[in-house]
Amino acid sequence: MNTATIKCWSIISKSNGFTAPELLKHYLNGQIYNDSRRLFSDGTRVTTSSIRKITDCGTHKIVETKNTIYAVYPADVDPAYEAAFPGAYAKLQLVRA
Repeated sequence: MNTATIKCWSIISKSNGFTAPELLKHYLNGQIYNDSRRLFSDGTRVTTSSIRKITDCGTHKIVETKNTIYAVYPADVDPAYEAAFPGAYAKLQLVRA
């Protein structure tokens, strides 16, 4: 499985306006670094596939998607996203996978 770190991240969901909130899929959007498969250059903005699992490791969280395991750190949240949604890192654990 591919591994990477994602920085300047935010959580997004895609809705057609008719999907119940509890059925929404969630994704990370941010800048990828240390991509083990070297598919992306460091700093490339990506949107992940849907989040499947989140594991709290104390200093960071591990976010698993279909093909990649991302390391996500509290200091790396997108500042604009944090301003709009305070406590984004803590709320990441609440995302339904």
